[in-house]
Amino acid sequence: MSWCELPADLVSGIADRITEHADLARFRSVCPSWRSASAAHAARRRVPLLLVPSQFRVNRRLWSLVDDSVVEVPFPEARGFSFLYASPRGWTLGVSSSRGLSATLLHPFTGASESLPALPPCFADEDQRILRNMVWDRSPDAVVVSPRKGGALFCRLRPVVDASWSPVTGCCSSQDGRTSSIAYCDGTFYLLDGRARRVTAVDGATFAVAAVIEPPPPRMVKPRLPGCEPESTLIASPGELLLLVRTRLLIEEGSYYNSNRMFKVFRADHRNLAAGWSDVTDGRGGIGDRAVFVDHLRGFLVEANGVNGVKRNSMYVASAHTVVDDDYGMDVYANYTVSVLDLTDLTTEDLYYGNLVRKCRDGSLWQWPSWFMPNLY
Repeated sequence: MSWCELPADLVSGIADRITEHADLARFRSVCPSWRSASAAHAARRRVPLLLVPSQFRVNRRLWSLVDDSVVEVPFPEARGFSFLYASPRGWTLGVSSSRGLSATLLHPFTGASESLPALPPCFADEDQRILRNMVWDRSPDAVVVSPRKGGALFCRLRPVVDASWSPVTGCCSSQDGRTSSIAYCDGTFYLLDGRARRVTAVDGATFAVAAVIEPPPPRMVKPRLPGCEPESTLIASPGELLLLVRTRLLIEEGSYYNSNRMFKVFRADHRNLAAGWSDVTDGRGGIGDRAVFVDHLRGFLVEANGVNGVKRNSMYVASAHTVVDDDYGMDVYANYTVSVLDLTDLTTEDLYYGNLVRKCRDGSLWQWPSWFMPNLY
């Protein structure tokens, strides 16, 4: 028989013994029958990995929350890109601060790449704070980026109309607007102004503004403590948008704590964005058998299926802070941390100790860690 005619149970048994993401991705790419027979194994591996900054290294580090392991992934294609930003679709965006802001889409496990035009001069600054904090997302046909302050720019991948970055007009309502995150789903880019909690829906083909979702009334997201403004996270998933408003998880001496235990979830229907947000939490709970993963780029949902180690109705927040040498008063290295917020009782668990801290320290806080969802399809 041909390789594609192997019995499904045999193919499934082989897939269960494959431990490396890259090997499983190649295995599932052989033919449709192998991809179908290994679907269950791939679903169990659908757990986000944390891409940890490791500037000027050929190998890039990925941390797994399931077993607290750190994997060194050979990634020679990323050599020379001082900034690397992950995404929930299996691709990363590499940007070089020393080579004229050159940009490329890179896939860590397959080695595939797609060239992009160099980023515009508005992304350049002396201390690289703009690159450190920039946000992005991609569709099958385009990439959208933003320096956070101000609006966003897009570049088409297919078909190539113009190899340049063009502004997304109308995505900020004022000069003080900020694009704090970008999320793509089902043909639409969603741009969140986190300060105003206003969402702009942009058509992924024409890049015209399709709708603007006004923020929830201020009384619905009023902080419980004066001077403690909540943070906003946008989740774009099939059929719905979720706006998560929560108290900032603060850092104090390397540990996280929730200052006033505030959490709200608002929902909007893709088919009727004009109806705006509806409160689906009433102050408690929120997303059922799912978990949301948040970094400085965006938030996205992952199913908690009982076998992938993800806690249901929880939020995983990745961040970083510098450790200071008390003797000299200087920043010595960066620690990367993950905090888990249980949305049922609003308790916080700190995944502070372990390999993420011991093995993933960096000499300087060049950029934030970002969640990477292995694409095994």
